[in-house]
Amino acid sequence: MLGRYIDKFKRKVNKKIYNIKRNRVRKAVKCKDFTVISNNCWAGKVYQYLDLPYLSPTAGLYFFAEDYLRFLSDLKYYLSLDLQFISVEESKYSELLKKRNQTYVPIGKLDNVEIVFLHYKSESEAKEKWDRRKQRVNYDKLIVKLSNMNLCSEKHMEEFSALPYENKILLNIRKKPKYDCEIYWAGKKSQTEVLNDTEPFPGNLSLKKILRFR
Repeated sequence: MLGRYIDKFKRKVNKKIYNIKRNRVRKAVKCKDFTVISNNCWAGKVYQYLDLPYLSPTAGLYFFAEDYLRFLSDLKYYLSLDLQFISVEESKYSELLKKRNQTYVPIGKLDNVEIVFLHYKSESEAKEKWDRRKQRVNYDKLIVKLSNMNLCSEKHMEEFSALPYENKILLNIRKKPKYDCEIYWAGKKSQTEVLNDTEPFPGNLSLKKILRFR
């Protein structure tokens, strides 16, 4: 009985500390119209954390690393395309999606880029939100982010680091960064990759790439 009260008290204290830190970050962010493009749900978490409207279509979904880099290589082109959908059987990642029990998930396609709309119930919902949010992208204030997950290799990380974006974030599990944009992720991870960079959020990650905008 006493243990439950102690745990409940700790949760309340931790929540208060979290909210205090969150409010400090919110006040520190002067710019409210930046766009985060991410390989997974991380972008959505940023806007939720800062209590800002989504200025990015990359929320509630994920890309495999190869497709994500292709997407970033010509962002305006891919965002100009009409989002199509394919079956899991048509996906080049079909076997892996089956292993992940994600055969029910809408799979979007933009030319040669596939997008897994993990947190959407239907293709119509995914398309409606994608189309609406892509219109809000601020190309003058972009932050692009990659994490070492979903078949991400060293080659992909190297390619990401070389992309011509001023504001880049690479979340990785190694404590000694290899690239200028690389940040050690101390959240949920395995021996080989980041498992979930949206929980906890922001974890040990400074939002310095966002705070720099004025």
